Amino acid sequence: MAKQIEIKLKYPDARVRALRSVLSKKNTTLESELMEQLYQLYKKNVKPEVREFIEEMEEQEETRSFKKPEKKTLSVE
Repeated sequence: MAKQIEIKLKYPDARVRALRSVLSKKNTTLESELMEQLYQLYKKNVKPEVREFIEEMEEQEETRSFKKPEKKTLSVE
């Protein structure tokens, strides 16, 4: 998985509580809605070729992180 960063926002408490309440009735969360909006913002503003390059880099990172180191054995006779 690509390295993740945390984004912190300040927003009026009453509005956040109202959003959470409404969204819970729709079986979703504020966090998932924000993630979707952030992704749409990314797609709108980052050129497709740049997104493709980033996806390739992320795939390479995943491949490297899942590779198991080879075991070397010595046999003594």
